[in-house]
Amino acid sequence: MARGRRKRSEILESGESLADNGIGPIDAHVGSRIAARRKLLQLSQKELADRLGITFQQVQKYEKGMNRIGAGRLFSIASILGVDINYFYDDVDNSAYTQLIEKNNSYGFLREDGIEQQFDSMNGAEATMLLKAFYSLPPKARTSLLVMLTSLREREENSQDAQ
Repeated sequence: MARGRRKRSEILESGESLADNGIGPIDAHVGSRIAARRKLLQLSQKELADRLGITFQQVQKYEKGMNRIGAGRLFSIASILGVDINYFYDDVDNSAYTQLIEKNNSYGFLREDGIEQQFDSMNGAEATMLLKAFYSLPPKARTSLLVMLTSLREREENSQDAQ
């Protein structure tokens, strides 16, 4: 039998739960947010690893959601990337999270196998380019752009509700 951790695809093919193997959708989400922010700052995995005092392979595992990140390490990553800890949990479906807490309350721990992993639009090259362009704008222009985008989204939602 091979030693070491198996790839996510190997676990999925075997029919086992990702959460049973320490790989959960929350870990993957946090990892993808780390990768997106690191890319936005044009920081390599090696540079981030050097600042953290770990190997770049460990950063790769964090970004893929293969290894869980401890609270202290996540705090260090947030400091290096210049974000608040909450940044890593943005867009996590709170209702699914709440259901899991209620479901597993008697066990004293939280299992993630009930949360469906969704496509993370923050991972793509287009998102990175968009964020770079957005942050290159002066603050007033960014505010105006956000107001315009919010207005467009609300108009779209209202037209869909009317149909």
